[in-house]
Amino acid sequence: VKVGDLVTLSTYALQSEPMWRWRRKITHENKSLMGLVVRIEENPFIQSWTSKNESEYYYIHWMQKDGPPSRHGGMRGYFLRNDLKFVKREKGS
Repeated sequence: VKVGDLVTLSTYALQSEPMWRWRRKITHENKSLMGLVVRIEENPFIQSWTSKNESEYYYIHWMQKDGPPSRHGGMRGYFLRNDLKFVKREKGS
């Protein structure tokens, strides 16, 4: 994933407690969620046990006004690599 990529939430993210509202919207209400990666930062708290998934923070600008602000459901924040998946392009695009 790099800046400028279109992403959505992965199944991994949707299974987390803070994303229950989005899991319901996507699976039951067929709502779409698409965002643009606007910034990637190195995790400032890296330790010897930090996983590759946790080594970078991904900041997303969601196209929907009420998109999730962070992986923790709090105010502004970040997502981890496993929280995101690429949006598939339609054939011919």
